[in-house]
Amino acid sequence: MVCLVLVIVSAARGAEPSPPIFECDRSPLLLRGIDIWSPEGISRKRDVLVVDGVIEFIGKSGKTRTEKDWRVIEGKGQLLLPGFVDAHTHFVFPGSVGDRPNAEPVADALAFGRQLLASGVTRARVHLDTLAHAKLLLDLASDPCAPMPLLQVGGPAFIPGAGNDERSPVWDVTSVDDAIAKVRREHDLGFQWIAIHDAHKFPVDSRDAIVRTARQLGMRILSSGYTQAEVASSLALRPDTVDYLDVSATPEYAPGLLDPARAQPQLTWVVRVGIHERYRAFQENPSLMDAPRNYEFMNATEATTLREGLHKTLTDRGSEHSKRMDGAYPTIRRKFEQLRALGMPLAMGTDVGSPGHFHRDAIWWEIETWVKYGATLDQALTAATLGGARVMGDREIEGIHAGTRADLLLCPQPLTLDRSAFPDCRVIRGGVLFTAAP
Repeated sequence: MVCLVLVIVSAARGAEPSPPIFECDRSPLLLRGIDIWSPEGISRKRDVLVVDGVIEFIGKSGKTRTEKDWRVIEGKGQLLLPGFVDAHTHFVFPGSVGDRPNAEPVADALAFGRQLLASGVTRARVHLDTLAHAKLLLDLASDPCAPMPLLQVGGPAFIPGAGNDERSPVWDVTSVDDAIAKVRREHDLGFQWIAIHDAHKFPVDSRDAIVRTARQLGMRILSSGYTQAEVASSLALRPDTVDYLDVSATPEYAPGLLDPARAQPQLTWVVRVGIHERYRAFQENPSLMDAPRNYEFMNATEATTLREGLHKTLTDRGSEHSKRMDGAYPTIRRKFEQLRALGMPLAMGTDVGSPGHFHRDAIWWEIETWVKYGATLDQALTAATLGGARVMGDREIEGIHAGTRADLLLCPQPLTLDRSAFPDCRVIRGGVLFTAAP
């Protein structure tokens, strides 16, 4: 596998991070003799040629003439999947690592990006971030050789009562004019999404100004479904996505609450259930937090601090966070079943970066939990790929066929879900082979 080589030019303390320099091999790539997954079934023994980051053609194996400058991977016995899309991520440490006066934003971003990419995530949407950090992530990920997923971002989320600190990942609005100015500011930085929480708590004119301005500028709307009150107010906005399941201890969604979703063809529900299973697994078996792969690409000192902090946090069942997670846990499966019963488009969002939710393997916890909660593996993979492509609004990653972007996973067969060793797939991002080696 071809390594990605990167050189980071460190910024002086207090200055803006300097852009890194990435290098990679983007020569034509032939995947020979592979099996190709799709929701309709598996196509056996195919050759796939990638040129300039795009699938040039797919043909029967053994009939493709190779050129001397091509990279060739023998894929016999391996399964080719579209790259996963994580539609709800945070590029932050999944727990406290204490005071970090010498924090390096670029190094941190690459650590989290590498963990996601090593897990098979080739596209991701970043939720709830500061203006400066979201712009940094967008710039980093735009490099075709960057060892991280290609990103879409939202900046500070709009939340009533959140304040108006320029350095904060959450914003309130003080007036209609303020709402318009803040949406325009995010748009001018190249952000693709506006996020709204607790829509029912905003003054109606300010809330409508956020949504109207975003629509006028071609931005999309992420609205929160973290509580049942938020679900109702979010659906009234006709957003592009509703994110989360209700995390209250209420056993299920109220009758009729979800029905308006059926009448919204633009809507995709971004489901996150794996975080609850992972949190419970860590509570019941804290040694799972010690797995070395959880800390891949992290600074050793910070990894140790993070590990110690998570053991303290997750084993404290009396903390407010633990009580909230414990209260929600028995209800999540039923609420997931209710959403699936709607028959509407669903996508996967891990909410990675939340306490105890490492970027490494978060998407596999999601896939495993979908299957545990009654979905088939094909349904879970469809949500992680085609569902995510719908969220991103990107026809270039809708499946594997000639003309689509070469964001791909080459996985061992049979594809099994085992949390002790989730599949280690070879990852191709835009035709570039990624290696998990630090």
